[in-house]
Amino acid sequence: MVGRSRVVVVSRAGTDSMPEQSRRALEAVAEVTYVVRDRSMSKDDARLALRGADVVAATPLVVPQFDRRLLHSLPNLRGLAMYATGYDYLDVELLTEFGVTVSLLPHFATESVAEHAIAMLLGLSCRVHLANDRSRGMTPADVSLRGFELRGRTLGVIGTGRIGSRVAELARAFGMRVLGHDPGVRLLPGVEQVGLRELLMRSDAVVLCCPYERGAPPVLGARELGWCRQGAVVVNISRPTLVDNEAVAIALRTRRLRGYAVDDAVFGLDAHGDLVREGRVLQTGHSAWWRDEALARGGVMWAEQIRRLAIGDPVDVIVPRPRVERLAG
Repeated sequence: MVGRSRVVVVSRAGTDSMPEQSRRALEAVAEVTYVVRDRSMSKDDARLALRGADVVAATPLVVPQFDRRLLHSLPNLRGLAMYATGYDYLDVELLTEFGVTVSLLPHFATESVAEHAIAMLLGLSCRVHLANDRSRGMTPADVSLRGFELRGRTLGVIGTGRIGSRVAELARAFGMRVLGHDPGVRLLPGVEQVGLRELLMRSDAVVLCCPYERGAPPVLGARELGWCRQGAVVVNISRPTLVDNEAVAIALRTRRLRGYAVDDAVFGLDAHGDLVREGRVLQTGHSAWWRDEALARGGVMWAEQIRRLAIGDPVDVIVPRPRVERLAG
């Protein structure tokens, strides 16, 4: 059929990245090629695999780095469909300059990620990860398993959008008081909106749910960590770059912070083995979204996102905006 868009889908799972019914709906409106990769495509591979594509669909794991040279070699490209919620790894301004519309999946893993944030908070409070290591003979007997209860404590949520608002709701179910900080000032029932400094000074636990702005400084650097209540814990369910990792290590060793959890793996055993072995750092390797329900939703949503790009009616499009300052107090 003349006029059908050419779509290239790049992922680890190939045709299994989406349900058969969704795949058929996509293939009814576009010529679709599935490219299987288990790591980021090189620019040379991308030029060959994506040549002639109108729309490229990819996961963050395999997406190539779209720079000027690569984009010049893909003159037909007008849409990029990412199987992801965040996009700090993309130069959206450059893609927009080349006329490429970028769309995301902002809703597919909200529940999974919010529940994971609470799980990490419970991990720090109950020290479950450390107790498990103790049972396997991996933690010395002199390392304390003593934790604390959540009920009656104050949680500060930085970024009260989709995920942050759900984290706040779950925290209130545990009997926690909840403070919020968001430049958009999203008012939520039972959540007091305050400045960043006040939130850090009043909170027993802090959860970062805000997106990372490409090129922006950390939201929590040495100055901000110095505002934290003595013995507080911090959970970073977003990008590790939102936090100055070396400043966190110092805060943990000086007991300013009691614990730090991050959905990534940024603290190695060579430099920070003591913090890992003592359970003051909890790392979950970017697994917050990896749930049965999120994967099922994601496959359906991704296929529809790609289809909409292919027919020229995109959804959940990223609109480039001026770089914002860090979340200020």
